[in-house]
Amino acid sequence: MLAQRARTWAGGAVRGGEPADGPTYLILGPVEIRRGGLPRTPTALKRRALLALLLLHANRPSSVDMLVEELWDGHPPRSAVATLQMYVSGLRRILDPGHSRDGGDARRHPVLRTAGSGYLLHVGPGELDLDCFRLEAAFGRRLLSAGDCAAAGEVFRSALALWRGRPLGDLDQACLPAYYGVRLEEERLALVHDRIGADICGGRAREVTGELEELCARHPLREEFHAQLMTALADTGRRAEALDAYTRARRTVVENTGIEPGPALQAAQRALFAGTRPVQAGHERCRTDSAPPRPAGPAGETAQTA
Repeated sequence: MLAQRARTWAGGAVRGGEPADGPTYLILGPVEIRRGGLPRTPTALKRRALLALLLLHANRPSSVDMLVEELWDGHPPRSAVATLQMYVSGLRRILDPGHSRDGGDARRHPVLRTAGSGYLLHVGPGELDLDCFRLEAAFGRRLLSAGDCAAAGEVFRSALALWRGRPLGDLDQACLPAYYGVRLEEERLALVHDRIGADICGGRAREVTGELEELCARHPLREEFHAQLMTALADTGRRAEALDAYTRARRTVVENTGIEPGPALQAAQRALFAGTRPVQAGHERCRTDSAPPRPAGPAGETAQTA
């Protein structure tokens, strides 16, 4: 049910599977707008970049100066402000075509409003995939802190199912600052770490070992993945391989940073030498009993775990 709910959000519907009246905004992958399940995404690259910036600052004013600075990478043309206004007008027509067609005041547009010396994009609950991702991630972490790793793992999978590729991945040529995508990717990797931790704690160490080996190769300086790999190998009776994994991780860390691995990785090695199981931080008390009540979802109702 949780994975289906994630697909429902990404497909432009509210909980329960009914089509949403409002738009659905997607930035966890290529930038998209959908309304009633149909694409309404701007084709012009700069307009999509502007949409992405407004979504990343949703429900908060974005100043003209900031938007100009980011859209033109600190080197705006003289016509930048006028061009930005043109982009905003185009987005307003896409976001609510009836408003301008009926002669509505553009400054009071119901979705993209003028706010002081800038603009504010109103995004309702459940309309932005990033908001849905963060809602599920937060609930999963509450389950984790309560000791219910099995349920937390399912919620984490639901949240990660919302990702459709590299965030903002279609905007490379728009010169949008790379740190926006980097920050989103950091959020994803943090939740991947939490999900794998829940899986290991739930007895799925064998299933995640290959994934962890790939993550360690792709992100060699992320010590948390190396520590999880050591735990997963130990849990499947491969203690010698777990110690080898530490040796490789230490060599990589020292060669690239000049310092020894952090305390979590060293603690995992000490546990293996002592013949005990490395303890995952946050998993000291796992259980499968009742979880805290789930927060209200995007449509306002209380969500239920599968």
